[in-house]
Amino acid sequence: MVEERFPGLIANVREEIENSEKEFEIQSGNAGSSESRLWEHTTHVASLAFRLARAENRPPLIPTIAALFHDAGKFAGGRYHDEDTIEEEKSAETAIRILGEAGMKPAELAKTIAGVKALYNEKASKNHIAAIVHDADFLSKSGAMGVAAFFTKATLRGRALESAMLGWLSKELTYAACLPQNMRTAAGKKLAEQKSRDTIGFFRKLLREMRESGLAELRIRRLRILDPRSRKKNLEILLAASHKCLKCGLSWQPAWFTEDGVKCTKLNVEWHCSDCGGELNTSFCLPEM
Repeated sequence: MVEERFPGLIANVREEIENSEKEFEIQSGNAGSSESRLWEHTTHVASLAFRLARAENRPPLIPTIAALFHDAGKFAGGRYHDEDTIEEEKSAETAIRILGEAGMKPAELAKTIAGVKALYNEKASKNHIAAIVHDADFLSKSGAMGVAAFFTKATLRGRALESAMLGWLSKELTYAACLPQNMRTAAGKKLAEQKSRDTIGFFRKLLREMRESGLAELRIRRLRILDPRSRKKNLEILLAASHKCLKCGLSWQPAWFTEDGVKCTKLNVEWHCSDCGGELNTSFCLPEM
């Protein structure tokens, strides 16, 4: 669909993303990777945006193209832009240049850029293009593909299975549990409900096998907390941790608190053992709702 309307556009976007990612790796001293994880993510989000737009009875062209540019500014200029506003501006600048060269009509270009800029702006949530791309972006990180990404990251970090579970699984499970509430479209919510069940179900089975194999005594604990950003809402937190102290084997209980971070509200969970002094800490940004 995109190629028929704008021949060569996808190749141009891919080249832009891959070059900026490689430049960032060179400047970071991590050159050597010949594959672009960001482009792989981009194509996944674009395919989901197309699917959601069709399900929402919306013309899919503009949402799909907006999805192609949603992360185009992440490594613009060889720098990692970790603030949403800066990244969106860089993505919009890239889209304006490439789509202008492709001959996109001004009205279509304006819609595309508005969608990219409104992607993580809650006040602009009525922008249906941004809503579709937003849902596609979060859905791409869940389900089977999300599970695959979890283990890919664990491998890149050099972590063994138990260490990866203790360090990051609570975030993965919590985001999966809250995913349907994070959707802005009806089609996105329907797909999110299935992906949420798939993700949590897989990790439950994995933890059970780890317990049966004697690798780790980890279980999922459910915790409901009042969302500090909206006192009228509860957040469901799923913690992956042992009910026994990892050092002495006696029971321990978690204590938790939230704090404002640079980009998010962060949940901190601390497990303390009063007998031997053993402790375990995990922290992550609360899901966007």
